[in-house]
Amino acid sequence: MSATIKRFVVIPAGGIGLRMRANLPKQFLLLNEVPVIVHTLRLFLAVDGIEKIIVAVAAEWKLFFNELKLKYSLPDIIETVEGSETRFHSVRNALDILPCGGIVSIHDAARPLATIGLIEKCFSEAELKGSAVASVALKDSVYELKSGEYKSANRNNYRFAQTPQCFKLSEIKKAFQNEYHESFTDDASVYEAAGFKLNLVAGESTNIKITTPEDLLFAEIILKST
Repeated sequence: MSATIKRFVVIPAGGIGLRMRANLPKQFLLLNEVPVIVHTLRLFLAVDGIEKIIVAVAAEWKLFFNELKLKYSLPDIIETVEGSETRFHSVRNALDILPCGGIVSIHDAARPLATIGLIEKCFSEAELKGSAVASVALKDSVYELKSGEYKSANRNNYRFAQTPQCFKLSEIKKAFQNEYHESFTDDASVYEAAGFKLNLVAGESTNIKITTPEDLLFAEIILKST
């Protein structure tokens, strides 16, 4: 890591996770007796050189999150901003309080199984190339719907995007100054729409995002096997 380039983290955690069918947002559910978001935060706290971690939390869950910080002795480098109606707006709120210099890693609150090695790789690649988006190859066959008919597609031409997604702060802040569009499915799509070039790096098959009850079971199995 360059000694002169500062590292920051944004964790959007404003969603309520309707597909989880639970009383708590998915990021606050227990995974091996510890909230999912605490697992995620501990990952980044173990990475060298992190200056600040900004968590975007819905207003009605801010007190709950602050209680988690106390219970799990999370440090003061973790700050909160108000989460908004979309991921785009939550991330923009977090970016607004960060400086223009350095690299930011934007990572899903409900993706607690990334490795420190992957996070480090994304930071390092973004320092060199401006961006680094974790991604994995498709394993299943792919079909595209065209004019009402399905056509087979070459799965080697496609990748599943994951997080972390790392960017030069000066560039990603500029990208998020644009107006929201429904095509913005992740931070990389915002960055690309602003005219910046994406750099994909190899992600990890175990780096799953917890979205459904089955995902939580898979995550427990993965944790027990590591």
